[in-house]
Amino acid sequence: MLSLSLAQLRTQAHRLVATALAIVIAVGFVVATLVLNDSSKETVFGALSSQYLHTDAVVATDWNMDGEPPTAQQTTAIADDLRRLPDVAALAVDSSVYLSARLPEGDGYRFAQVQSLATDETLRWQQLDEGTWPTGDGQVIAAPGRGLEVGSTVELQLEPEYDDQGEQISGGSTARATVVGITDRASGITAIGNQQFWATPQQAAAWGATEVDAIRVAGADGVTPDALTAEIRSVLDTSAVGRHLTARTGEEQSEEIANEMSSGNAELTTVLLMFAAIAVFVCALVIANTFAVLLAQRVRELALLRAIGAGGRQLRRGVLVESFVIGLVASALGVGAGIGLAAGVSALAAGYQNSPVPLAGISLSLRPVLIGLALGTVVTMVAAFNPARKATKVAPLAAMRPMDAPPVNARGGLFRRVAGLLLAVPGVALAWYGGQENILIVATVGGMITFLAVLLLARWLVPLAVGLAGRLIGPAGRVPGKLAALNATRNPQRTAATATALIIGVTLCTTMVVGAATTRASASASIDDHYPTDVVLTSGRSEGSPATLTGTVSGVENVTAAMPVLGGEIRVGREESYALGVDPVKAADVVRSDQAGLVPSAGTIVVPEWYAEDWKAVEGEPLTVTSGSRSVRLTAHVVGDQVSNPRMTSGDLAKLNPEANIQETWARLADDLPAGERGDTLTAISDAAADVDPASTLGGSAEERASFDQLLDILLLIVLGLLAVAVVIALIGVGNTMALSVLERRKESGVLRALGLTRGQLRWMLLWEAMLIAGVAAAIGVVLGSVYGVLAVKAAIGGTGGVHIAVPVAQVLSILVVATVAGALASVLPSRRAARISPVAAIASA
Repeated sequence: MLSLSLAQLRTQAHRLVATALAIVIAVGFVVATLVLNDSSKETVFGALSSQYLHTDAVVATDWNMDGEPPTAQQTTAIADDLRRLPDVAALAVDSSVYLSARLPEGDGYRFAQVQSLATDETLRWQQLDEGTWPTGDGQVIAAPGRGLEVGSTVELQLEPEYDDQGEQISGGSTARATVVGITDRASGITAIGNQQFWATPQQAAAWGATEVDAIRVAGADGVTPDALTAEIRSVLDTSAVGRHLTARTGEEQSEEIANEMSSGNAELTTVLLMFAAIAVFVCALVIANTFAVLLAQRVRELALLRAIGAGGRQLRRGVLVESFVIGLVASALGVGAGIGLAAGVSALAAGYQNSPVPLAGISLSLRPVLIGLALGTVVTMVAAFNPARKATKVAPLAAMRPMDAPPVNARGGLFRRVAGLLLAVPGVALAWYGGQENILIVATVGGMITFLAVLLLARWLVPLAVGLAGRLIGPAGRVPGKLAALNATRNPQRTAATATALIIGVTLCTTMVVGAATTRASASASIDDHYPTDVVLTSGRSEGSPATLTGTVSGVENVTAAMPVLGGEIRVGREESYALGVDPVKAADVVRSDQAGLVPSAGTIVVPEWYAEDWKAVEGEPLTVTSGSRSVRLTAHVVGDQVSNPRMTSGDLAKLNPEANIQETWARLADDLPAGERGDTLTAISDAAADVDPASTLGGSAEERASFDQLLDILLLIVLGLLAVAVVIALIGVGNTMALSVLERRKESGVLRALGLTRGQLRWMLLWEAMLIAGVAAAIGVVLGSVYGVLAVKAAIGGTGGVHIAVPVAQVLSILVVATVAGALASVLPSRRAARISPVAAIASA
């Protein structure tokens, strides 16, 4: 029987193309998802933690400890103690400062970050793309972009110096820096929206980089990271400030940072793996249908084998051998296709030159390969088992005669209805619970159970819907149309099988389209909430900016609105602070969102959390605010870390502090600006502001918004690209089931031809029937997909903010039309084959 099965594979290979293609695509989907997940961890999140990845030990401030953290001097003293340890080969104290920088791309200042560069090259985690390392005063290396290149000159605006009592001892000055090297993109991923520079520790300290971020330590030869970290912890335990510091190995610190930064990636991976599971489910259905087609075509052959002595068990074993060989070979091809797909997506992501995602190349391990091979082979054998059992269960003589499908009220039909209804209840409950509690896996399981219930009920629901549609539009097709409407409902099992594959494909596609639109709308709203102001120009002068600056900024192309913001000194109790005065009427046109209540109303003061404790401010309670001899009572509104200074209305601040002047200018850019045009607009604003207020610095969220938008584009592109694979699988299933439908009706087609139906009318009848079934299936899929899309987004991101439902009507209607046309086209080849057979031959062969 083994040799016979292998011979069948050789001689009937053309019949197996659809099965093999479905397996290749499904396995490729899964492998691509796993490889992209591994690659993103190795590249994107490896870049986020790359400064610690090759460091033996890291000492950093433990912000969970109560009390004041150690000062820069105390941390430096601990670094000196660690440097004297015999097992320490090299040590770097990482420090940084945010400054205003005038870059080559414009005349105005932009916010930038200057960091210290490790003296010992073994602790330098940055990668140079061109140039050399800085060795002296005034030299820096820079992250790419902003028109910077080797030899560029940057002007830095230094912060004033203060003594221990907070008194200013020197005014702000400027310094010039020469770019001697450019790093790769991954080196600058941690500062989205801000330009990064690195200088020698001495130069960075001279520019104000005195805040210690971390101490990185390299061990001597033969010293393990764990042993070195333990030794460092013993030193910290003997220090008075050591309890505020934590020591980890470099790998542990990398994992800590990656875990903090990778929540979005984890959600994306979960979504991808959920869709991969759905793709495998679709693949199993398609394989089962395909084997049903193959075995239906070979039913006479199997019956003859039974007649000459082959047992049903032998035939089943032979079919399973065929499925094993097909599954193994196609899975191997699928693994290769998946790796290629992952490489293509990676290259596409890398093509976004200004993207914060440095995804380039793939990280390949043995795990995805083995999973792909095992998954494709096992799913193929499992999917082939039931068709093989049904085909070989028939007696030899009965198999040579045509058999009618059981009616819908047979035991199998009733069992399907009952099982579908029983599954629908827990499925809906799980889906609702997962959506309400924002548990994606629970919602996905509930959605899959619900979908399985729909598929079980499809044998009952689809014929009813098709019959209704047939009565409405069937007469338009005249005789072929009326026959098509009758045929579509006469065999509910066949109609439901034909519609099932298309329901799956349309549901998947609609789920992703609606989910993507809802995700984008929700993410955009979240970005608006966290980054509500596109442009913030901060004055560098104590007397503030000229009143003409607002008009100047308003006149820049692509600026839709601008407003001045006052600034002045205030006091609450003994605590002095600096407050901003915002005009809420003008802010309505400038600020993109105010869900968090960051724009104050009259009689209200917005208090950041870190002020609330010192001020004893309580949400909704009155707070007395003074300035000089004036005082006002305002209602406190406590917010998180979205703002750095208290805010009140410009009218309240002017009454409290008549000397308040324009310290900031806010502006809003036009929506959906292309990256190049947005950059040109920001440069134009910076240049225009430099003419009016040369000391002003350009900030705001425009670039951060653009970076997150681009990141979202790339992630959605990955998901949409991979999901298209599952849709292709479903379309293959439509073609398979249509072929089976036509094959089952060869005798019926012959009788119709003998009664006078022409070949053209027969083709039109099958086309009308396919359009009816495809239209109903597409409508069901669109409804289900829209619900699933919103539910999936609610479960995935509902816990991080509000979900803004967005249904792209044009795209959904396009899916409906394309699916109907695709279903109709899938009937073209089978109907042509049916029409070519003469009536006598069709009746004789059936």
